[in-house]
Formats: sequence, structure tokens, C-alpha cells
Amino acid sequence: MLWGCTNAIVVPPTFDAIRPNDFGVLLGANSADERSVRNVKMSWTDVKASANPLWAAGYQFYCLTPKTRHRVHSSWSNADWNLLWDSNFADPTRTDKRMPHVGEHQVNINPDDAKALGINDGDYVWVDANPDDRPYRGWRPEDPFYKVSRLLLRAKYNPSYPRGVLMIKHAPFMATHKSVLAHETRPDGRAISADTGYQANLRYGSQQSLTRGWLQPTQMTDSLVRKNYYGQGINLGYEADVHSPNTCPKETLVRVTKAEDGGLGGVGVWKPATTGYTPGNENEASRRYLSGDFLLQGWVWP
Repeated sequence: MLWGCTNAIVVPPTFDAIRPNDFGVLLGANSADERSVRNVKMSWTDVKASANPLWAAGYQFYCLTPKTRHRVHSSWSNADWNLLWDSNFADPTRTDKRMPHVGEHQVNINPDDAKALGINDGDYVWVDANPDDRPYRGWRPEDPFYKVSRLLLRAKYNPSYPRGVLMIKHAPFMATHKSVLAHETRPDGRAISADTGYQANLRYGSQQSLTRGWLQPTQMTDSLVRKNYYGQGINLGYEADVHSPNTCPKETLVRVTKAEDGGLGGVGVWKPATTGYTPGNENEASRRYLSGDFLLQGWVWP
């Protein structure tokens, strides 16, 4: 049976202590708004037999957007040093003029997942989320704003993430009409608005191209006991900044497709990925080192 993206409370069918209200929203409904108000009680047997309709359309990656140590939300997101620390693609000289600034944001992806999609380390990729309302409601490929709002960023091989899981750091400064115009017309290619000086961290799109906050079932229970946000008081029900989702839920499904080669000018492979010393691209010497073959046999402290 095919279910929509539903907030399922997994309990035995006979467990009557939980009685959620689905507000008449059908299980097949797929929009984030409907998903935010509908909760259903389902057995594990039913949940296990269900399927997400987005999965069949290629949206098979769970995208995480955690905060980074180098910024506070978007604050200092366009400070040169922060970008240099925060990005594997940092380059103070911007040798590749496709870069929006001296660094750019990236999606961390398991190398095996990337290779299965024909994506090399350092390639630019499109990352798309639920087309029901991402990157915006009613979008069409021919819309001028779709070009501005569809997320494009670099793919970075990162074996520390399991297959099927992606990571994009939280809160880059989004692309705007003016930053895209600058990026496409300035001789140096910088994505900086001509009249305001607004510096985008992305060539196109934003974190909001993918993410959509929604509340889990327990966060909508008026009888939920919780501590007040300020002070030491205990109260009931939803409390902003206690339950409000920040960035995106782990259930955000996205699709990744290759957009451009990572090499200079969009030709070939991003050069650092060809050295044999980067994760997911190890040469024989690197593999030997990682396996411990470089340890001196029989050596002891004097």
C-alpha cells in the first residue's frame, strides 16, 4: 500500500491511550502543510509496508543541515576567513571564476553514492527537494525565478556519512536576483549585488530551496509537559524555541543530479581530487597508510 508522507505514531492498533486527529487529511496527501497538521496511529506492520511516493521519483537522500563552528546562523557567512575555514573549495584568488566568493558551500556525500550517480568529487550538482512546494509553490522550469532559486553547489566526497545521507551546513546567504545577475555579468564572476554589496554564498538557490520545517506529533500535543523557554516554570503544550524546528527535519528527502564538471571552467575533474590524497579518491600509498602498513614493525620506545 502506498502512503503519503505522514506523521505516523507507531503503536499497536489496540492502544487507545493515543487518539490522534487526522483532521480529515488523506494518507496520500503529500504537501508539507498537510503533513504538519495530520497525525495517524499505525502499527509497525503497516508502517513497514508503506512507501514514500517521493522515493520512486528519485528523492532518495536524507539531507541534514547542521550548524557549523565557523558561523552563527548566517552571521559571518561572507567573511573571507570564515569561508576559507568552512569550505573544502576555499581559494583566495578565485582561480575558478564560477565560485561565488573566496569559498563556497558544499554538499557532503558518501563517495559510493556519488560514484553511482556519475558525480566526481568537486562537481557542481543540483539538489532538489519535494516538488510540491520546493523551491517554491507553483514553480515551473521556465520561470526566471526558478533559475535563481534552484540549489546548485559543490559535491564533496565524505566517507564519514553513510550511504543515503547528505550534509549541507546551515544558513548560507542565499542567491538573489541581483547576486545572480552579478555572478553572470561581472568579469570576475563574484555573486555580489551591485547596489547593496550583498554577497551570496551560492551561485544559485539556498538552504530554503530544500528545507521545510514541520512539527512532529508530540510537538502538537497540548497536554505535553515541558519547561518554559524563560525561567524555571513548568507548563503545558507547544512553546516556541522549545519545539520549533530549526533548519530542517532529518526526514527531508532530496534528489541529487550532476550539473557541471568540477575542473576549472567546468572541464574535467576538480584538481585536488586527482592527487590520490583526498577521501574517496585514495591512491595505493594512501590506502596502505590508512590500513597501517606504514607502521614500523618491531619498533619500540627507547
